[in-house]
Amino acid sequence: MDSEVAALKAHIDAIVPTLATKADIEVLRAEMHKMSAEGYRWMVASMVGMFIGFGGLYFAANRSLEERPAPVQAQPQPQQPIIIYLPQPVPAPQK
Repeated sequence: MDSEVAALKAHIDAIVPTLATKADIEVLRAEMHKMSAEGYRWMVASMVGMFIGFGGLYFAANRSLEERPAPVQAQPQPQQPIIIYLPQPVPAPQK
């Protein structure tokens, strides 16, 4: 039984130095908060950039339509009537 206790104590002594301390957890929390704030900043900047980009596309499209001259309307030519000749029905033979 002493050998089991000694093995367990050696195992715990090997693990304990690798566990995180309260200071380590605080550093991790600060880094995670910083990353969250940076992600939010990037998201807002991307949305503003897309808004400006789509607004520029909208105004450019409207401006290109304003500068284009109106198309010249051609006068329609009078159409000749369409005449369709149907074949005469064949009379049925009489009995």
